[in-house]
Amino acid sequence: MKTLDISGLPDALGDIISIGTSCAAQSLSQVIDQSVQLSIPNVSLVKIEDVSVETLRLKAEVFGVVTQEFTGALNTKVMLLFAEEAALQIVENMIGMEMDRDAIREIENEAMCELGNIIINACLSSVADTLHISIESSLPHYVIQSRDEIVTTILHDKKQDFVLISSIDLVIEQCLIEGKLLFLMNKSCLNNIIDEIHFFVRTK
Repeated sequence: MKTLDISGLPDALGDIISIGTSCAAQSLSQVIDQSVQLSIPNVSLVKIEDVSVETLRLKAEVFGVVTQEFTGALNTKVMLLFAEEAALQIVENMIGMEMDRDAIREIENEAMCELGNIIINACLSSVADTLHISIESSLPHYVIQSRDEIVTTILHDKKQDFVLISSIDLVIEQCLIEGKLLFLMNKSCLNNIIDEIHFFVRTK
């Protein structure tokens, strides 16, 4: 088995994913008819056994989590995390009017799945388009989880070996909302990404 050379991988993937966040911001701006900015300030890679509240840098106690799975050249599970209060604020911004919390919670699932679908697919499509590979996605799934439950969910996924951690800065009408994008992958998937990036760098 060849040794994984991950030097420069987080930065390279961060650059590619950032292209996707720009597309996601444009799409989201059209959906909610408001100014939207979306950026990836930092990316890091950790082994699955090293995942913890601290390594994921989960500051809030409870999060809204959108999950999608991808197959094809990249077999990965992607989790989009926003603190629960931030998720409710995002939903309110997407609706475009003030609503009481009970009313927001009734549409929270659908709205957050739509948001996750826009952001996650834009980022993964950017990776696929840049590296000239094909991927397919599942439908998004939304749950409310404590930060400890998120860590447990990741640690119990025996199919994965690594987590690529991307911070997200979502700005809607000058209001900053921080989130996380987590890419769960096994060694084979990570090897494929490394090979594709090396090939892309050599041929561009």
